[in-house]
Amino acid sequence: MHLPKEKILFKSPFRKELETLIHFAEKALNHREVIWSPFVSAQLIEEVKNKFRNLNDISLLFEGGFPGAERKRICFLRSGEDINSPSFDIPIKGIYIKGNFLFDRAKQNDFRIVLHELHPQANEIGDIWLIRDRGAQAICSRNCADSLNQKNGKLRDVEISIQALDISEMETPVSRPEKIINTVEASTRIDAIASAGFGLSRSKITTQIKKGNLRLNWALNEQPSKSVNIGDLIHLEKKGSLKILNIDKTKKERWRIKLLRQ
Repeated sequence: MHLPKEKILFKSPFRKELETLIHFAEKALNHREVIWSPFVSAQLIEEVKNKFRNLNDISLLFEGGFPGAERKRICFLRSGEDINSPSFDIPIKGIYIKGNFLFDRAKQNDFRIVLHELHPQANEIGDIWLIRDRGAQAICSRNCADSLNQKNGKLRDVEISIQALDISEMETPVSRPEKIINTVEASTRIDAIASAGFGLSRSKITTQIKKGNLRLNWALNEQPSKSVNIGDLIHLEKKGSLKILNIDKTKKERWRIKLLRQ
């Protein structure tokens, strides 16, 4: 059985990634087995949801280890398969990267870099979050977590050790509840609205845009001055998403904007 490949790939900015995922989906259909993808980004997940939405033969499950995870593995299985059976196994695990960072603070990306040095397969690592000044925890494929277990290394001058964990043992981030935000701005520029919605300064938002961390409707946005419209979705890596619910012009020629922070 083959999926409508060209239809799925049509006008997609993720053609190469989708071709790989189509292969996984067809393998699940033809071999009647559950197939898991590596970890993929939030924007690719949205593209997959959109492109696979009307395919009746294949079902998808997205799993990142905790509610609100950005990077997730995609499970492909034939429609009608029972994913709630005891034999259904989610192949993810946790790791704790321990170290004393009280006097040498590190960021999520610092931990991701050191993990890639110890385990080069970047797509086997999901979300990473800080555990105060004691290091960080991360979601990984089970094979990745087992291979990193008990390994030691250095992050700058800090000695680190890695311990594999079951998901139930982890201090997973608390899922942020959705929140309605009302703001009045001088324009509908994306940097102004993202600043208000994420609670960051305009300069910090501009820096994130220049780093390629902000997307508009899941497409990379490199223009701080880009105007947004009702229905647009702004996604900032590690900060979540903003949906533009409404835009009204005030009597003083400003813009009253209603946002849903997710």
